[in-house]
Amino acid sequence: MEENLGRLGERLKRARLERKLTLRKLAEEAGVSPGTIQKIEAGRLVPSIEIFVKVVAALRLRASQLLGEDETPVDVRIIRADSAKSLSTGSRIRIQNIAEALQEPKMEAYLAKIPPRGRSGRPLGFSGEILFICKRGTVDFWVRGRKEVLREGDTLHIKAVVPHRFENRSGVDAELLAIWSPS
Repeated sequence: MEENLGRLGERLKRARLERKLTLRKLAEEAGVSPGTIQKIEAGRLVPSIEIFVKVVAALRLRASQLLGEDETPVDVRIIRADSAKSLSTGSRIRIQNIAEALQEPKMEAYLAKIPPRGRSGRPLGFSGEILFICKRGTVDFWVRGRKEVLREGDTLHIKAVVPHRFENRSGVDAELLAIWSPS
């Protein structure tokens, strides 16, 4: 994973140039500053999940493409529990990519381990659909300003463009399975 993060900047720059986008234009489409894009490309900044998702959406790519996981396309993958790749979040939340890309993938899946009082931050919103499944504990979601509580086994299926955020307000760890279809 560290090698993939280390090459994230060069993959981002290559994708931006292939799409004939300037730093300023990509930054505008992603809703971030040109300096942020420049720092990521130079390898001086590992983006937060929120910024990463915005940049991926602006480039019309899958997260796995920028992380370099699409280099050898396959139609079957097994990801062992002890080798799932963790993404840097800039917070206490641990997110693992649990469905590495297949040929022409239609979805991505992540397992989020949320410690007590862990939260996603500002409301998220991006393209496609997302299905959240509460695997352990309870997680409070705010969707369009309305609070919903997910308990073990509960699901939340939304258009990802709908702003949403979550928080573990309990005193124990919680786990969310997030399945995202970017298209």
